[in-house]
Amino acid sequence: MSAERFDWRAVVARALLSLFLVFAVYNPSGTSYLHWVFGGFELFWAKLAVGAMLVAVFGMLWRTTKGVIGNAGIVLVLMFSAGAAMTLSSLTGVGSFDAMTFVVWLLVSIAGVFTAALSWSPFHHRLAGVTHTEELKK
Repeated sequence: MSAERFDWRAVVARALLSLFLVFAVYNPSGTSYLHWVFGGFELFWAKLAVGAMLVAVFGMLWRTTKGVIGNAGIVLVLMFSAGAAMTLSSLTGVGSFDAMTFVVWLLVSIAGVFTAALSWSPFHHRLAGVTHTEELKK
């Protein structure tokens, strides 16, 4: 790992990347990849190419997530997200969630899992001197 500083800007950049990717695939506003795909058969090959790229990117993100934080880390991030949502709802006086709010919370939680996975290795290296590596099997 490089000797560069890992600060909050790196975490924000990873969070923005994760949010962009998750909300590009689906968001409740109606302007997402899934809305584009189900909107008709025009530009079929472009939709297929973008879909293949998204599958590759999310495949890498998922493999990184499973390798770095594992199932326990995913559960911890989701529990933190649920706790934060419940705390915010009680502080703001919102007693119930509608479907749109739940979908947005779920998408932000998924982006939070990816952000945690992308940020954990550099943070763990700075905190404890642990370097994460991946052994490739031939």
